[in-house]
Amino acid sequence: MGHHIPRLGLLALAAHACCAAAQAPDDASVLELDLGQLGNVTVPQSATITPTTSRRVPASVTVIDRQMIRDTGARNLFDLLETYVPSFHYLPHHWEAPHMGMRGLIGDRDDKYLIVLNGRVLNERTHFGAMSERDLPMLDDIQRIDVVRGPGSVVYGPGAVSMVISIQTESFSDASGDAATVKLGAIEQFQSLEAKKTIAIGERHGLLLYAGIANYEGAEPDDAPVVYGNTFNTAWGQQVKAGEPAPFDYPDNHAAFRGQPKLKLHADYQLDNFRAWLRYTRGGEELAWEHKVFGTKPIGSAAPGTPQSAIPDQGVGYQQLTLDMSQRWTLSPAMSLELKGGYDTFDYQRVFANVAAPWNQVESHREEQYLLRATLSGQASETQSLAAGAEYTYSRYGLASPGYPDAPPYSSSLGLMSEWGSAAYGVFAEHQWQVSDTLTNFLGLRADKDDYTEWMWSPRWSLVYAPTETDTFKSVLSRSVRKNNAEELRKQHLAGQLSTPEQLQGVELIYQHAFSRALRLDLSAYYNDVEVIGFNSTTLAPTPVANFTYGGVELELEYKTDALRLSFSHAYTKLDHFEVEPGARQKISVANLGYGNDLSNWSNHMTKLAAVWQANEDWRVSGALRVFWGYPGSQDTTQATNDINSRIIPGPYSSTAVSDPGYTDSFQEAVFLDLGASCRVFGRDTLAFNAYNVLGWIDSKYNKRMYLIDVSNYRAEAPAVALTYRHAF
Repeated sequence: MGHHIPRLGLLALAAHACCAAAQAPDDASVLELDLGQLGNVTVPQSATITPTTSRRVPASVTVIDRQMIRDTGARNLFDLLETYVPSFHYLPHHWEAPHMGMRGLIGDRDDKYLIVLNGRVLNERTHFGAMSERDLPMLDDIQRIDVVRGPGSVVYGPGAVSMVISIQTESFSDASGDAATVKLGAIEQFQSLEAKKTIAIGERHGLLLYAGIANYEGAEPDDAPVVYGNTFNTAWGQQVKAGEPAPFDYPDNHAAFRGQPKLKLHADYQLDNFRAWLRYTRGGEELAWEHKVFGTKPIGSAAPGTPQSAIPDQGVGYQQLTLDMSQRWTLSPAMSLELKGGYDTFDYQRVFANVAAPWNQVESHREEQYLLRATLSGQASETQSLAAGAEYTYSRYGLASPGYPDAPPYSSSLGLMSEWGSAAYGVFAEHQWQVSDTLTNFLGLRADKDDYTEWMWSPRWSLVYAPTETDTFKSVLSRSVRKNNAEELRKQHLAGQLSTPEQLQGVELIYQHAFSRALRLDLSAYYNDVEVIGFNSTTLAPTPVANFTYGGVELELEYKTDALRLSFSHAYTKLDHFEVEPGARQKISVANLGYGNDLSNWSNHMTKLAAVWQANEDWRVSGALRVFWGYPGSQDTTQATNDINSRIIPGPYSSTAVSDPGYTDSFQEAVFLDLGASCRVFGRDTLAFNAYNVLGWIDSKYNKRMYLIDVSNYRAEAPAVALTYRHAF
């Protein structure tokens, strides 16, 4: 019976579906507004349920529009977001897909933030978290990206702990025009092709079609070397020296998983307030081995004499298909109802090598989810608005992977998987009260319940004070939650356990000042208290791991005229207090051992500068600089591991984060500089040239990406170039 409920909901939605979004004034009218009017423009928001103005949004939000995307020439979302978003950083991993982090929170699963596309969460739920979309070099379908920095569970539900990446794609009503885009990358080699077409079906409705494909070969080891922090021997007899490029062959950096083309297909239909879209993506990449895989004892577990050819290459891949339909009805001049639903299926694939033979090479499984959500929004009075709603999802897990049709579903946590299903429920509400012309109060609450979890509560209270046309003060108190992944929840359920959510409780103070129409200052300070919950594979119970408090400051300056845009940010993150449960294993910090007081996988100071200059009607020049001023917590972690292994302090032997004496390369500053230029040709077409990681031509150490957890290892990003030609039809 449970399988029929979501399908009936979808049939009902398909019979009555539609969607509407508040439209901002067109560009011409915006240019005519003064500062006060500009701050009161109501625009689509990703941090609230009730509509509000950009000035009153109760959160720190970075907005990236399609012109900003084109200016960077970004080859993926990783680099695009790292260019513009304060406190955003990403790191590679030997065993999993690369990891995105925000404000110090980063882990070996990307389940502490959400990727949302047109209001639909795209996270994989069985094992990893946010995975799709991030690695694709085809970005011409994206209209806008909002990054909500900080907790967001009150709006989006469990998982929105550190941030929400909200992507809005182009639709028939706001498309930038029919176009075809070709990109060719050298050194980090790739070729991509994108095309989009709008089709008017009638006066009130139309269709947008988009297709993108990329062959991503990546950067060879000579251009993107892997460097290990310790000296050891491989199983086949070569010596790896600390601080020097590994002397053997390994996968090209960012090479596509299994050599498969990366794909993105999207169809979007609109009829008045009805919107339906269907999207398919495929991606992933090859991974370089951790030293444990191929090193001999004591650093690894490979048997001496094992040939390199006997150890499988590693990689992660995915494919995802999503159908989303939504409709909004205007019930009265002051009230509307939106109904949203759809279907999503995610195919997770991983090829990995265990540290000892026999190797289990393939982990693959598929999940699917049915969603139904209703939101009622209304204007209670001229000064008060209210939104409330409910959400139901039914998910099926342990399904066979179409990527490996001959392999049974397998999870490294569950082993061979049998199919199971579970339901989740959520209710949410937000009240916005404009107390006076200068003071606005936001009060929100969301409650979520999974068949396998306890109730999860996400409240938020915010005050926004705007005493003048140029100054705005905001305070935000909130809690966000994360539940364990489905494979862990399943284990706990079979043992009769209900899962306890992980919680982040935070306070944030924001000050914004407009010096003029062109120059703007944003200053944010936050302080968070995090309860980290793990999973005990022996007792099959939720287990407290650590409790820590930390805070940070973000400074942003933006200067924007018709010819010039400059954006600068500096972010500082600092651990305050760190406690670990007795016997718990964690890779968050070693402050509990008396080594420093920093987060292990984070750079405390980050500086970013992006600039674009419209030199004349045809030429546009851009540049972006990202500086990560060192990783003191990573150096502390490595030192603590070395001291434990040397019996200087007590603890179990570990080869995860180890280094030779005196080695500090991976902990030093990392600097990434990108440059670009574009010109208009043949009237409407654009030709662009981009150079990435250019300081790597001086010294590859500038471009290093420290590995998550294995923090003494790094891989240098290749200095590379790309040529883009965009033809507008």
